[in-house]
Amino acid sequence: MGHVKIIVDHDKIDYSGPLNVTELLKMIENFIFHMGFDKRQDKDFEQNTANGKFIEWQISPWKWISDYARYIIKVRVLGYDILKTDALVHHKKAKVDNGRVIIVIDGFVEYDLQSKWEQHPLLHFFRAIYDNFIYKAYTERFEQRLVHDVNHLHEEIEKFFNLYRHYSVVSKQGP
Repeated sequence: MGHVKIIVDHDKIDYSGPLNVTELLKMIENFIFHMGFDKRQDKDFEQNTANGKFIEWQISPWKWISDYARYIIKVRVLGYDILKTDALVHHKKAKVDNGRVIIVIDGFVEYDLQSKWEQHPLLHFFRAIYDNFIYKAYTERFEQRLVHDVNHLHEEIEKFFNLYRHYSVVSKQGP
């Protein structure tokens, strides 16, 4: 394990209202696939509670940048009180989920993947000099691209939620 640097820390999206949770998760996975990331599933948890379903879903997709560095984006989706509801969409009734969803996105850049610079304290010092002064233009470019990818994912999730903002909930079904 090399040196991991946090670039995007807890980019949060909070949404309450009608949505389709499975479509949201598919949209995130498709976005990650189209951006060239490899998916790693960390958690997929669902629990029925008295108020509805609790969902916890977490993935950590990663992408090689070079032999020395790679991106890691951690996406965590928490769903609270998710219930099936009937909603009106363009004067037609449709089944959708209703509840609160919190999405937390973190972005990391991992350097020195083979841990060649971690074997001796002097090499660790030289790695810091190398990253911060010699290789700085590349590392800054890597970080800017990661921020761009995370912002693009954030915008796509916001667009997805905006599709459901005009749905009007008619009736709720019990848990």
